Amino acid sequence: MNSSTTLLRWLRRARPAKRALTAALASGAVATLANVGLLVGAVGLLVDSATRPGLRAVAVALVAIEVVAFLRSPLRFFERMSAHRLGYDAVTTWRRWLVTRVGNLDFARWRRYALGDVLERSLRDTDELQMLWLRGVIPLVDTSLVLVLGDVVVALLPPFGQWWPVAAQLFIIQCIAVGALFFVTRVALRRDRVLRQARAQFRAELIELGSAAPTLALLGRLDAATQRLAPLLARLAASERRVYAVQRASALVVTFVAAASVNALVERPHAALLWSVVVGAYCLANLEAFVVLRAACHALVTVSGGAERLDAFDAVNATTTGAWPNDGELRVDKVTLSEDDRELVRDLSWSLPARGHLGVTGPSGVGKSTLLRALAGLDEVASGSVSYGGVPVRSLNERALRQHVVYVPSEPGFARGYALDVATLGRGDVALASHLLDELGVAHTSDTYFEELSRGELARVALVRALVGNPDVVLLDEPSAGLGVAETRRLLDVLASRDVTVVVASHDPEVLAWCDEVLTLSADELSR
Repeated sequence: MNSSTTLLRWLRRARPAKRALTAALASGAVATLANVGLLVGAVGLLVDSATRPGLRAVAVALVAIEVVAFLRSPLRFFERMSAHRLGYDAVTTWRRWLVTRVGNLDFARWRRYALGDVLERSLRDTDELQMLWLRGVIPLVDTSLVLVLGDVVVALLPPFGQWWPVAAQLFIIQCIAVGALFFVTRVALRRDRVLRQARAQFRAELIELGSAAPTLALLGRLDAATQRLAPLLARLAASERRVYAVQRASALVVTFVAAASVNALVERPHAALLWSVVVGAYCLANLEAFVVLRAACHALVTVSGGAERLDAFDAVNATTTGAWPNDGELRVDKVTLSEDDRELVRDLSWSLPARGHLGVTGPSGVGKSTLLRALAGLDEVASGSVSYGGVPVRSLNERALRQHVVYVPSEPGFARGYALDVATLGRGDVALASHLLDELGVAHTSDTYFEELSRGELARVALVRALVGNPDVVLLDEPSAGLGVAETRRLLDVLASRDVTVVVASHDPEVLAWCDEVLTLSADELSR
């Protein structure tokens, strides 16, 4: 999908209030009209005062110009405030959309964005998208309205009926220039996308080679890094040249407007000097107007990258309404799992009754973690189905699924704060969390920070965080890593005391011995 379509979709997604949109457009149009009127009126007043000496003869025009000059700053301030209010409302709407989309990303999508704080970057992108209104839509619409109004005024100048050809020429020139700007902007959007891709590829390669640079230097092969970077650098330079060429083309459009507008005055009607000068001043105002239009188009190109990055989150998430079944039997039927285009597990089938304990083992990289994420509904399966009580996991209501099924990864993420707050996260009983931490042997007080805990203690806090919500199914990835024998036994005792189904991926013989059944995954066969 092209960038212009993406920008239009983001404008529609903003859904601004009609009253706010009307106020922003009206204030912008009035402020722009005041600027043009001040320029044209000041030049016209100079000519009129030269032909009609005396203050009384030009008093009315002088007062009108002074009033407009006095009101120009307040009008421009009101225009900025209206546009900023419109942009703020749009950002608020866009951020609501962003949170709903980011919150529903599956693990595979999250992993693609793992090279940075995706939410922070996305919030910055929504902030930059304010320019769609502030420097894009509002200036485009307001300036276009003032241009059309100016053409109408030129057509009505005395002698009446004789300025129509000039007004028509100016209108045609403006239409051609606007069309050229929009065409150049569409080209600029495409070339900007190519430039962003070239920059991203060059930076990624630079980071990768940077980590290998010391080794290459010791081997005396830094030239190999230069050779790998050379084609990417050439592509980047070519992309930058193409973008600069488009910018020069847009500047030529403004030059065309100036030259063509002056040429339109060659065939002007025989009229008073005042009106000829007024039209000439209006042509100068046209030049300024197209500078504004060019800047607005450039702003659209500038924000297109952020719009496309945010658009990547616009995955269609089907709304599911399936309730959690009374029978919590976990069934895996002919499931095939893939990761990075590599098939990990093929045609896997097994079932586990409610409150059963299943261990999953096998060499690293065989798909144990991927299987757990599929059971949690965090990753899609390539084929087959995962179901609870006969209800496919993808048919379950998201809220119900997260309430009844919890997944604890091998490297759980934590919020910052007190250990008890981290364990409950506002959804569990603090007294229960404290009791479970005691059972697991994690010494704590109400003001113990999670940063003060060891890796093994953090793993147990993650388990408590999973259990305080009273789930039906607990999926654990290497829960005993970093634990001693005594701590592992405490962990298993706590799990045994809870009325839950447990699927645990582990290499720990004690954990596997605790399970009712063990599923062994291997690269070439499955055994149970």
